[in-house]
Amino acid sequence: MLLGVLLLGLAVPVAAQDPDPAPARPPVSDEPVIDATKLGVSLSRIAVGLRSAESQQQTNPGGLRLDYMVQVYGLAPKIRLFDGVDLVGGSVPGTAPTHNQVIDHLTPKSFSAPALPVSALAFWAADWVFRQNKKSQCEQEIENYRSLIMQGVNVAAPRCTQQ
Repeated sequence: MLLGVLLLGLAVPVAAQDPDPAPARPPVSDEPVIDATKLGVSLSRIAVGLRSAESQQQTNPGGLRLDYMVQVYGLAPKIRLFDGVDLVGGSVPGTAPTHNQVIDHLTPKSFSAPALPVSALAFWAADWVFRQNKKSQCEQEIENYRSLIMQGVNVAAPRCTQQ
């Protein structure tokens, strides 16, 4: 009895299959047919690829084909992750302000530094006094040298030069 039920269970799905199914008709659409020559597709390259796939299939009659090769030809688009952001010399947008930016924001304009830094002015004045002092010392050495030469004393020439 069990054998009869098993055979009946196997025969029902086989009987449900249609031995000659009707071919499916493609849906009718009003869209125009696409011209492959305008797409930038090389039909000759596709034909060569199909022929090589057919020859590989003939060499592997087992039907189990696990090797696929996809070749893509074209230019990849440029990826711009940080468009409009200065990564070298600027602050990162959306971050907290720096210490100097906070101090500049909180300090009143009346207490801000003057347009001309006082330290630069003091350095210029000190440099001018040093050059004037050096010039006057050089003139004094040259004057002493001339007076000694006029007296007939054999002395070495001064090392400074007047500019």
